[in-house]
Order: sequence, then structure tokens, then C-alpha cells
Amino acid sequence: MIARRRRKLALIAVSTVLAGLVPPLLTLLVTWNQAIDDARERLDRYAALLERRVDDVFSTADTTLAQLAASADPQCSDASIDLLRKAVYTSLYFREAGLIVDDHLVCSSMRRYQPPVAIDNPDHLRWPSDGIHIAAPDLTQEDEVSIRVLRGTGSGSQPGFAVNLLLNPRELMEPIRAAIDERSIALRVERSDGQVLARAGSAAVIEGADSMVGSRVSVHFPLRVVVTGSRDELIGHWWENAAAFVALGLTMSLPLFLMLVHLDRRERSMDAQLSDAMANNELCVHYQPIHASDGMQVVGAEALLRWQHPQKGMIMPGVFVPLAELSGQIIPLTAWLMRQVRRDLETMIDQYPDFYVALNLSPRHFADPELPALVQEVFGDRFAKGRLVFEITERELLSSSDNVARNVIDTLRAHGARIALDDFGTGYSSMRYLSQFSFDLLKIDKAFVDAIGTESLTAGLVEDMVTMARRLGLATVAEGVETDFQIERLRSAGVDYLQGWRLSAALPLAELLGYLDRAEH
Repeated sequence: MIARRRRKLALIAVSTVLAGLVPPLLTLLVTWNQAIDDARERLDRYAALLERRVDDVFSTADTTLAQLAASADPQCSDASIDLLRKAVYTSLYFREAGLIVDDHLVCSSMRRYQPPVAIDNPDHLRWPSDGIHIAAPDLTQEDEVSIRVLRGTGSGSQPGFAVNLLLNPRELMEPIRAAIDERSIALRVERSDGQVLARAGSAAVIEGADSMVGSRVSVHFPLRVVVTGSRDELIGHWWENAAAFVALGLTMSLPLFLMLVHLDRRERSMDAQLSDAMANNELCVHYQPIHASDGMQVVGAEALLRWQHPQKGMIMPGVFVPLAELSGQIIPLTAWLMRQVRRDLETMIDQYPDFYVALNLSPRHFADPELPALVQEVFGDRFAKGRLVFEITERELLSSSDNVARNVIDTLRAHGARIALDDFGTGYSSMRYLSQFSFDLLKIDKAFVDAIGTESLTAGLVEDMVTMARRLGLATVAEGVETDFQIERLRSAGVDYLQGWRLSAALPLAELLGYLDRAEH
């Protein structure tokens, strides 16, 4: 009897110990695996962003070189050098374009070389007649490290004739570098043969024994992107959270533990935090005024999202919008923005009947057939024709088929909205889009405004853009205006509207209303 009781007591003791230890141990295991999964997802997200950036850059290079190969000549005529210069100043990616004849650089967008400069690196003397060769980084004649992208002309009479573009390796990493901590994350872009084209971040992260890796292979070019992270840095707060879970696990059931693990995962996820931010009023809209150039009256404003994170402070859209696009949250984020703009406009629609608001669209919107219906649902017929402007960049148009993009644009215009082609001149297909799609406004990119009054090759392009826009019946908006000199030059060039810090920063609604009131008086 005593032995039986002892066995029962022992069983109860074991059961008690197990009841106290199993839930915390299971929680430790679950939270550890969850932390590892979150770290891998984070690396995969960065790899996807980097792959898209690399494909955008080299797709631009491919198209630009094809156009040069069809028009340039090996004698480096003035017309050919002019083509090389235009290839550089119509894209923000490339620092120089050049012609190579018989293993020598004969001229570039900067100057003719007399005598021609011999190219010693054999990797910089390979080029196909169809497609591009991406050469290893090397020093240029100006002692700058550059990636040389080459394409042959396909001319049988000049078998050694090729065109090339020089690219700063750092361009491949922007703007992803702004979103990472380079002490814990390292980025690398390499060819399929292992030749490294660009890298960023600490070498210790790449070489560390505990490093985690995320990678993607480009479907368009023989390239691979690799994102490496320090496991210790990526999951550095795991034990602190796990200890809290263990304490709760001593008094709560395992299902509750699993629910808290899920909640912790959401807390770690920037995507989940962004979703919660819309519900928790952490997002806000600032409005940057747009002025008429002739009388400087305020005619409208661009709606710009801001995220007031409770721990990280103010987060700018350049950081969280690309993540929202990648995760698919850009659609509900834009819906939130539209509804907030609707509420804000209701406070001023009667007092300022001609005031318009511009909103930006992302590539995902062109795959969303519900966008025009959403615009109609949110804004309805309360707002007069022309009071809404949707801004579209070339990247949005590149990311969708022409028919899908045209349908979205035409439907929005049919509902009374106006369409602006944003960042005009920074891509390589601007003229094609102007001829194929119906736009109302053309926004001149800040890069061309900055060049005004300098020795840059792009300094005189604003007048050409205005002339072209007038022929097409488009109004022009210059963005990024920062000096009085720029204002005078833009006004004399015939630009219709001005936007920039010299006139006003982006303002919260209350400050915007005060700004409008002062402008009227």
C-alpha cells in the first residue's frame, strides 16, 4: 500500500514537473523556429527588392545600347557623340557612354580620345551583337570604379566596333541600402560565373560562421543577387521575448502560447506593423503645395504619406512603400490614403473649389481591376472634374501590359481624374509613353531642375520639355524647386506649375489650410 502510494506520489510529481516544463520548453522551441523563419523571410524580402533593382538597371542598359548600336558610327561623328550624351543624361543610372573600336576607346559622352585609349582588361573587350555583356568592375580613365556594359553593333565591316555604358556599382544597391543596417546585412550582386559586380555591408557578415543567406537568380540576365545576414543580429532579441513567453507558459495553456507566438511574429514583421498602423492612426498625410508659375497662387498639392512609428519615429515613404508593394499591402494602403484625402478635402472643398490633390499610383494598381471602382466609391461625384490627379512613373507602366495600363488610365480619366507622367526624362521610354497613353500633365524630374545654371549637359533640357509638352497639349509641373534662380528660369521657360522646398515643404492639413489662407491674403 505504501509502495503504491509512493508510486502515485512519484507519478504526480513527474506530472507536475512535466506540466511546468513542457509548455515553456515547447514555447522556446516554437519561438526559436519562428525567429529563424522571420530572419529568412526578411532576407528573402531584401533579395527580391535587390533583384528588381538590378533588372531595372540592366533592362535600361540593354534598351539604351540597342538604340546606340543602331545609330552610332565608329568615326565618332558629332552626331554620334551627341547620341552618347543623350544616352547618359536621359537616365540617372549611367555616368558615361562610349565607342570601342579595335580594342580602343575612341570617344565617349565626355570627349574624343586622341589618340584612342587602349583597353587592357580582356573582360571589357567581350560583347555580343545581340544582347549585352556585363563586365567586371574596373577603373576608368577618370579613376572611377565602373561596371562596363557592352553591346556589339553587328556590323560586318567593323567587327571590333561596340558601344558601352559605364555604371557606378553603388547604383545597383540603391535604394535598398537605405532600408538595411549594414552591420548586420550584406548585399552582393554577381554574374553567373561568380564575378562580383557590387557589394555593400560588412565582410564579417558574409564570412561569419553563423551567417544566413537569401538569394535570387535574375530571369532576364546571367546575374544572381545574394543577401547575407548575421544570425545573431537578426534574432538578437529572441531570448528576451522567449523568456517572457516561458513565464507566461507556467500559468497558461499551450494554445495561448502559440497565439502569443503568432502575435510576436506579427510584431516583428514590418508588413504586419504597417497593417496595424492603418488601424492605429499611425499614418498621416502631408500635402506639398503646387503653385502656378505666373502669379504663384496655390493651385493644388501632392498628397504624401508619413508613418509616425511609436518606436522608430517618423518613417518616410521611400522606406515603407517598397515593402508595401512587395507584400501586396500597397492596395489597402492606397485605399486608406484616398479615404483620408477625401476627409481632408471635405473640409476645404467649398472654400477652395479649384484646388486639386495629386496621388501616386504603384505598379500593383495596374493589376487591380477594382482601382477605378474604388476611386469612384471613395470620391464619387462630390469632387468636380480635374480635382484629382493621379501620378504615374515609367516604372509603373513598365510593370504592366500596355492594354492593362491604358484601360486603367482611360477609366480614371473618364471619371474626371487627370493623369500626370511623373519623373519625366529619367527613364528610357518617355516618348513612347507620351505617344501611346493619354496624359494631362508632365512632371519634370528634380534632376533637370537641379541642373539649371550649371555646366551639366542636362541644363538646357527644360525648355525642350516644355516645348514638347505644349505641342502635345500637356501642362508642365517642375518638382524639386529649391532656389529663386530656378524659379525665374522655370518661369521664363514657360513651365506652368512649380513644386518644391523653396516654395513650401509638405505640410499637415492644418498647416496647409493656414498656408492657403495666407496665400489668399
